[in-house]
Order: sequence, then C-alpha cells, then structure tokens
Amino acid sequence: MKKICIAFALLLALALSASTVFAGDNTGKLNLNVATVEQLEAIDGISHELAVEIVKTRTENGEFVDMSELLDIDGVDNALLRKLEKVIYIEPASDCNC
Repeated sequence: MKKICIAFALLLALALSASTVFAGDNTGKLNLNVATVEQLEAIDGISHELAVEIVKTRTENGEFVDMSELLDIDGVDNALLRKLEKVIYIEPASDCNC
C-alpha cells in the first residue's frame, strides 16, 4: 500500500509539473488587465503615477494583448518591462482572437 501511495504522489507531482511547462505558470502573478492602481504601485519599479497611467491606458484603449504595449507608456522601458514580466501577465479577454 505504501508503494502505491508513493507512486501516486510521484505521478501527481509529474502531472502538475508538466501542466506548468505546457500551460505556463502565472501563479502569484498579477493579471495586467484587471489590476488596480493600488496593486500595480505595490510592484517594485512602478510609481503611483505610472500605475495610474497604465490603468488609464487600459481604460482608454481596451485590454492589453501583449506586454510590449507597455513600452508605449512614458516611464516604461525595456529594463522595466523585463522586470514586470516576472510579476505580471496578460490574460486575453474571452472574446479575443489572440
């Protein structure tokens, strides 16, 4: 019985790690398309003013489709974008043909 439990635990761990590799793991990341100003400004490198600008841009232009769209916002450069990609992600809208 103990061997069956160990085998099941290993199989479960393998299945979970495989789903992470193939589906992408956004656990612990913030969805940019629903993030509030308060949530964004809590991220290292995002000031209150930048958080407001990100939400304003999303409100005026619709949801973000690609992280590189952040580069169109004053205050976001490639270095900050690389940093942000570790803590935020974009979940496309359900009606998006992305």
